Amino acid sequence: MDARTTARVPHEEFFPPPPEPRRPSVWLARIRDDRRELARFWPVVQNMVMQDLRVRYQRSVLGFFWTLLNPLLMMATLSVVFSQIVNSVEHYPIFLFAGMVPWSFLSTSLNECAVCIIQNEGLIRKIYLPKLVFPLSRVLTALVTFLLSQGAMFMLLWPMGARPSWSLLALPMVIVVFTAFVTGLGLVIATANTFYRDCGHLVSVFLQAWYFLTPILMPISQFREEAQWRFRLNPAYCFIEMFHEVLYAGRWPGLGLVTTAAAIAAATLGVGYAIFKSQEDKMVFRL
Repeated sequence: MDARTTARVPHEEFFPPPPEPRRPSVWLARIRDDRRELARFWPVVQNMVMQDLRVRYQRSVLGFFWTLLNPLLMMATLSVVFSQIVNSVEHYPIFLFAGMVPWSFLSTSLNECAVCIIQNEGLIRKIYLPKLVFPLSRVLTALVTFLLSQGAMFMLLWPMGARPSWSLLALPMVIVVFTAFVTGLGLVIATANTFYRDCGHLVSVFLQAWYFLTPILMPISQFREEAQWRFRLNPAYCFIEMFHEVLYAGRWPGLGLVTTAAAIAAATLGVGYAIFKSQEDKMVFRL
């Protein structure tokens, strides 16, 4: 090829155009849009939480105090019964309460999330609301009850020998990680029960079985060493164990325990969000 031929070759053949800038992934765009929509509809979420708490106890004499009395009465009963069986655990009521209060939060959230889309069918068909609002409001309602129960538990456990320690500074972090885990499970159950109504009936059975497979009533040290590893396979183990470390043992949870719990919570929340968003547009046709 001579110089004249080279001069006639278009300039673009030697210098291709620069590549187009990469677009953000679909999921990143969805997360950004959902964050914007939740910020816009946040007053709706707050109103749903307050209305649910108000309606639930509006005709009772004690009203909102039943939110605190119900779990405390149940835990007091279990404490009296099992303290006669588990004699080797020092300050057993403190151990029991430290695990029962967060488990009540998990159980209530999942049961409520199972029916949150179905019960709001009329609202979904009438006006536009992000469907994430419904499971999120149920989890936040249970979280308010959980936080108030924590305060009542501290007042109840003081006469039993419980004393504040520096490990309580880790409690907000433990609650945030646990709430992320519960929210992820709630999104999965809300989606599944919208399409398959049998899931709502199975949730209570599943939670009851899961409760006895989690070291809430007694520590895993009460079991044979060769059986203890099975409890550690339970995804709820690390969360309940963190509450036991902070509230019962008065220690900071270990780095390995926190890392495992954070990884499980992030994975559960991510999977739950992906499942919910992938089926969100189809939910209205199954109501």
